Amino acid sequence: MSAKHNNNHSIHLSFKQYLLALIVWTVIILILLLLPSSSFSRPARFIHIPHADKIVHSIIFFVLSFLFFNTIYSFNFTKLKNDNSKIYRKISSNLYLFSILVISSFGLITEILQGLMYNTAKRTFSLWDWAFDTMASIFAIIFLYFYNKRKNNINK
Repeated sequence: MSAKHNNNHSIHLSFKQYLLALIVWTVIILILLLLPSSSFSRPARFIHIPHADKIVHSIIFFVLSFLFFNTIYSFNFTKLKNDNSKIYRKISSNLYLFSILVISSFGLITEILQGLMYNTAKRTFSLWDWAFDTMASIFAIIFLYFYNKRKNNINK
């Protein structure tokens, strides 16, 4: 599988490539978020980054949102489109919002799982972590919205 290049030098991955990246990234996230907190070493005392975990959550969920959206966006909806189906119209018109809702829900589920694992993994539910997960998803989708809008205007 190779990436396709177009005239404006951006890289377009295939649906299978995005799907593979999404699956691998999701597994990595689940492992990291559900490992016992003792699995992570503390940084040196002279290095202190306030709210570093929120920064990490934001980066992780920005990338997850990017991969999720592009996986669905790159899916070949030709048959659905040709059939003029209601499913195609609903998916294409609500893909941005759908992506935010799915990723935000995934973030909430991981936080709930962390809360349930306190006795074994010393992890806790954090409403702030979930808020940063959701904000990162919103930022990623807004970025993709404007990127796709600009790309479509250039290609006209």
